[in-house]
Amino acid sequence: MLKANFIAFLFVGVLALLASPAASAQEKDKKHKEGKEYKEKEYKEHKDKKDKDYKDQEWREDRDDRTRPQGNGTLGDIIGRVILPPRGTAGPRELRGVPKGHYPPPGECRIWYPNRPPGHQPPPTDCRNLYGVRLEPGAFILHGDRAYDAEYDWREEDRRRPGTVTRDILDILFPRR
Repeated sequence: MLKANFIAFLFVGVLALLASPAASAQEKDKKHKEGKEYKEKEYKEHKDKKDKDYKDQEWREDRDDRTRPQGNGTLGDIIGRVILPPRGTAGPRELRGVPKGHYPPPGECRIWYPNRPPGHQPPPTDCRNLYGVRLEPGAFILHGDRAYDAEYDWREEDRRRPGTVTRDILDILFPRR
C-alpha cells in the first residue's frame, strides 16, 4: 500500500511538473506580450513627441527666416553661402553653393534665399512675373547661370559698364513706372 501511495504521489508530482512549465510558458508569453505592447506604446509616444518637436522646430525656423541675420559664409549656413565684398569696397555679395540643378531654365528667373534649403525656395518663373515684386531682405535673383544680389544697386553697375546687367534683372529690381 505504501508503494502504491508513493507511486500515486510521484505520478501527481510529475503531472504537476509537466503542467507547470506549460502554464509558466503561457504566463511568460502573456507577460512578454504585455511588455512588448507597453514598449510599442512607449515608443509610439516617444516618436509622436519627437515628430511634434520637429514640426515645432520647422515652424520656428520658417517663421524666423524673415528675421534671421544674414549668413556670413561659415560652415553653419544651410546652403548657398553668401560671400561679402571686401571691407571698404562697394560691390554685390556673392552667392556660392547653389546646386546647379536649382538654377532656372533659360529665360526664367528664380528668387533664392540663402538661409533656406533648396526644397523651400520659390519655384522658377518667367522673369516678367517678378517685375516689381517686393523681395525679402537677403534675397538673390538667379538668372541664367548667375546670382544677382537683390540688395545691390545694379542700375549703377549698368551705368558704369553698360550691357553687363540683363534687362530682366533691372526690371525686377527697378520697375519702370
